[in-house]
Amino acid sequence: MLIFWNTFLKITAIFISIITIILIAIIFTSFFEKNDRFTFLSGDEKSSNVIAILELNGLIIDTNTDFANLSNIFSISPVETKKKLEFLEEISPKTIIFSINSPGGTVGASKKIYEIIKNYKKNNNDTKILFHTNQLLASGGYWVATAADEIYASYGSIIGSIGVKGPDWFFYDEPKTISTGIFGNIVETKNGIKIFSNSAGKSKDIFNPFRKPSKSELDHLQGMVDEIYNDFVSTVSKERKIEIETIVNDIGALIYTTNSADNFHLIDGQLNLDNLIKKTINESDLKNYKVIKLQTSKNSLIKEFLINNLYNNNIYTNNKCLNLRSSMAAILSYETIGC
Repeated sequence: MLIFWNTFLKITAIFISIITIILIAIIFTSFFEKNDRFTFLSGDEKSSNVIAILELNGLIIDTNTDFANLSNIFSISPVETKKKLEFLEEISPKTIIFSINSPGGTVGASKKIYEIIKNYKKNNNDTKILFHTNQLLASGGYWVATAADEIYASYGSIIGSIGVKGPDWFFYDEPKTISTGIFGNIVETKNGIKIFSNSAGKSKDIFNPFRKPSKSELDHLQGMVDEIYNDFVSTVSKERKIEIETIVNDIGALIYTTNSADNFHLIDGQLNLDNLIKKTINESDLKNYKVIKLQTSKNSLIKEFLINNLYNNNIYTNNKCLNLRSSMAAILSYETIGC
């Protein structure tokens, strides 16, 4: 028995040591490894006439930690977007093409990225900003794109959703039992459970799922959504030169094909990314040029191991959905991103 425990303790110690070494290595590489790099695509590598492609993919959410970005590579954050633009600012590109695919995200993060791009344009007047999507440019994603000089989309892309989705309020009428099982959470209702909670201040327990919302609370929440919606509409109207009445009454919060989006002036044309690059080169009348891509580097084997084995992706997904559902979120729909 003593031999068993000695062996067990030795194996446990070895395992803990390995995990500790991995954690130290990932922290070390996170500090010293550059997350962004240039990839040369075409043209003259020595040319100073740079056309830079910057990829943005996923939900638009405020993430401030490197670990959060590491665990969710398909997200767009204001912090990372600003870092990439600062990196590009050092080489003064003639044109930046944001290659974006996004269903939107939180209003706060979308507005931040919009302002980051507007500030970049203000400080770099000679740089032209273009947005391009080959799949999805909706809601918060479209809000961000309005900061560009022009917006383009590949055939088959989905554009629009100029609207604001407020937080959900789930109300279980007369709950009886609440249980969890292999098929998920179950709530049975009918003259049952009484819920007591302590709070101070009128409507402090807002979104309590065991009571009906009052009319004044619903009016208040609707007012918040309307306020953000008006800001969204005003931004689209100003940047895209579309009448507010047209956006509200004709375009609405629907999604559109590239042809319909072009007819409504939501985009400036239907082009794939390669043809947009060619168009940019021809219109700029560049004698020589260099097309590069600024992209997030692939994770090292250590990072992949950490992401896939030491970090619970389900927890991150749940936090992501909670973040969206509890925010004034300008997104296409929660179901679109698995929430």
